[in-house]
Amino acid sequence: MVASSSRRASIATRRTTREGRFGRRAMASRRRGAPRGDDDVDARRERGRDIRVTTTTFYRAESAQGRDLSVLAALTTRRRLEVLDATCASGARAARYAEAGVLKSMHANDVNADVEDVVRENLADLLSPASEVDVKLTFDDAQRVFARAWLEKTFYDVVDVDGFGAANFGDALKCVKYGGLFYATSTDARALCGQNPETLSRAFGNAVVAPSRPGVNEIALRVFIGDVVRRGAAIGISATPLFSLFHPHGPVFRVMFRVEKARGGAYDAFASNRDAAMGFVGFCDRCGDTSVVRAPLIDVYGHTKTIAPGDDDATTQCARCRGEGSAEDTRSAALAISGPLWLRSLHDRDTVLAMIEAADAQGWFAADDESDTGPVKGQLSLRDLLDAFVGEADAGLERTPHHLRTDELGRRGRAKRVPPRDVLITALRAEGFAATRSHIDPRGLKTNATMADVVACANRVCEAVDELEGRA
Repeated sequence: MVASSSRRASIATRRTTREGRFGRRAMASRRRGAPRGDDDVDARRERGRDIRVTTTTFYRAESAQGRDLSVLAALTTRRRLEVLDATCASGARAARYAEAGVLKSMHANDVNADVEDVVRENLADLLSPASEVDVKLTFDDAQRVFARAWLEKTFYDVVDVDGFGAANFGDALKCVKYGGLFYATSTDARALCGQNPETLSRAFGNAVVAPSRPGVNEIALRVFIGDVVRRGAAIGISATPLFSLFHPHGPVFRVMFRVEKARGGAYDAFASNRDAAMGFVGFCDRCGDTSVVRAPLIDVYGHTKTIAPGDDDATTQCARCRGEGSAEDTRSAALAISGPLWLRSLHDRDTVLAMIEAADAQGWFAADDESDTGPVKGQLSLRDLLDAFVGEADAGLERTPHHLRTDELGRRGRAKRVPPRDVLITALRAEGFAATRSHIDPRGLKTNATMADVVACANRVCEAVDELEGRA
């Protein structure tokens, strides 16, 4: 068992891990004088597993659903896995993997050595002499753990990184076996949503995001995916999202990637072909459409030297609205550009269907149906979330890297009234469009119809309702 030497490893690293890249906030409670030890022990329960937390451990109940998804993805592999939890905090994720019986080995690491006792308690079954799972506990900066694993040619089936802010995932990707899974996290929502462009540019490969536009959270999620894809391509790795999650608490962006050896073309942000995985999108304030931008990069940023500065043609404009302005409508047809970002589906449909099967087999859906508490505020139930993933993975939406909000339909005179979202989805499907709810926004509508098509459909639905109710 590796566990016998883990205490020596934790002592050896204890003095060197106070300011780790993935652990600065984890250490904040200690700096504020939070007590050590188990004076304030609290027990939480997730899917039949008790998780003990103290004042020195970081634990977020809202993240339990993200842990559900990681366990389900592991279950779909149908084998025992070697897992690295690089930022284990209380050990909740490691304990959840253990409860599911998917572990061959577990390396649990955290920057905060003060959590060692509670991690050992939460992983007591893995650390017992009767356990068949090899366990290694370390308390070090995650970047050092990645570097040592790479130098020692130690690779994992699953690498789970749940740090704060925006992290450089290149070193983490190097530790994943080909065919393995990489579960990445970002909590840097201000940057990803365009509110902090300096951090966005620095941390996410010079990306740009037009802030305060409808559906910006999906754009942010896709920029995050694109950044991981870019970092992987730079080191010869192809990273493809199996599922992508936005949670409003935090907010938190969580994406599970399958890692393979790159075979060329993994990252081509400026390709002109319609099958490109990466690219840019532009939002038109005039018509409300979001479209994929296929102009060369030099045109996207308005740097074309053959056009005089200040000329309206110096910006990439909406193909539908160019030259259609009026005295009454002064909104610009210039596109608000975001990217580079992932253009393809947020989820792999077959993987999500296998996750649904695994959740049902584990009895999680039945347990949720019988629970008196319901999902965490602001979250869908696990069943509804996975169903939303399936809808978003519809082949008809493969090239629709955005969603619109139903409340946008009634703004600026676009629609007379806004019918209920699900009614509008049904009507759009009846007219031959792909349409589904978005898991990202309760008002989110994902469709390959243009805004004009959606508005016309909404108006027809309202007119039909008025006629049925005698108000026509």
